[in-house]
This record gives sequence, structure tokens and C-alpha cells, in this order.
Amino acid sequence: MSTYNKNRPQTIQIMFNSIAKQYDRTNAVLSFCLHKRWNLELVKKVQSQQTSHTLLDLCAGTGDVAFSYLNQVSAPCQAYLVDFSSEMLACAEEKAKSFGKTPHSFQYVLADVQRLPFSNQTMDCATMAYGIRNIHHPLQSLQETYRVLKPGGCLGILELTRPENKFLQIGHQLYLKTLLPLLGKWLTANENAYQYLRKSIHTFIPPGELEELVKTAGFINTGRYSLAGGIATIITGFKPMK
Repeated sequence: MSTYNKNRPQTIQIMFNSIAKQYDRTNAVLSFCLHKRWNLELVKKVQSQQTSHTLLDLCAGTGDVAFSYLNQVSAPCQAYLVDFSSEMLACAEEKAKSFGKTPHSFQYVLADVQRLPFSNQTMDCATMAYGIRNIHHPLQSLQETYRVLKPGGCLGILELTRPENKFLQIGHQLYLKTLLPLLGKWLTANENAYQYLRKSIHTFIPPGELEELVKTAGFINTGRYSLAGGIATIITGFKPMK
């Protein structure tokens, strides 16, 4: 992983604010709409069947994962969407209006996921999609998530990863180095943001190490699920019952 730069978190925050309004459209183009399927797979892994419960969506962005989750459950759910980008959360809040009358409620929290502003053992399940590779101290964010989850609570992480198959690796690297930055520049006028995306995927720890990090934070019964040949990966874990 790259050497720490004290200005890096602020730089990344500015970057995400700058692309927020084009974020959904860009994701759809860059992933060939596969991200919608991946998001739904994540939701299925953590979906709660409780009559009333809470969802903590970390690095929530424009809310795609949280809203996918709420579309799959009929029981009332209090969803907390946490992100360090105010522009992303503004887009999520605007998107939530499409729900109309709903048993669910939403709260938008501008915060650092390494220091969550919630009390111990208050959340039933937590999700984090495409965010953990942007966090300077991933273990700290996982420990914070563990702290706020109730005993038995589930964590689900969805992240872009590097495929293990050699042929897929070649195609994946070619796409990341050439097509992704060009499309990102065309769609958002911010080529640097998608050069960053390429580098962050390339330098982040492999899925096996991420699963071990989840275990180190205290989670048990972890699972690792490869998507699209390893281009994306889901990691799940549960907080032990006390």
C-alpha cells in the first residue's frame, strides 16, 4: 500500500465531492452495469429478517447499496448512510425522494468511518461497498463497525479486486490502464479521479488478506465470495453472540 500522506484523506474527499453528480452514470458505464448485480449480491448476504432493524451503510456514496437493501425488505428499517463526502450524501438524499411513502427511515451522516458517531451495539447489520480501499486505516474502521454492531450482527463488504486468473488479469490490467481513465475523463471531466481508482485497485490488499483483517477485528464465521472472476469480491462476517 502507498506511503501515508497527511493530506491524502482531504484530497480524496475533494475528489469524491467533485464527481458525485456523475457518479451513478459513470459507475454504470465503467462496470457495464454489473455493479447493480454485485450490490444486490451484497444485500442478499446481509439481509435481516427481523421485524424492525437498523442498517449501517458505510462509505454510502449516493446510497445505491442502502436503497437496494431497503427495496428487498418489507419490515421497517432505520438506515444510516455514512460518508465523508457531503456531495455524495446530498445525491443520496435526493434519490431517497423516489421512495415516496415507505416504512423505512433514513439518516445521512457526514463522518469518518474510522470514528463512527454511534453508541456501542446499536446496529443490526452493516455494509461497505467500494469504500474500504479508500480508508487509510481499514482495520480501525472494521473495529469501529464491530463496536457499533449488536451481538450477532452481520457485516458485508463489497470491493473491487484483482482477478487471480492470468488471462483475466491481462484484460483487467489493460482495461484499468487504458479504457477506465479515458471513460472517466469523458464522463466526469476528471481523469485524475479514475487514475486514482486504477491505482487504488492495483495497490489494495488481496481478498484473502482483507478477510483476515475482518477476522482480526473480531468477526467470526467469515465468508469470501468472488464475483465476475474476481473483479469484485464480497467478504462477510458476524459479531459473536455474547
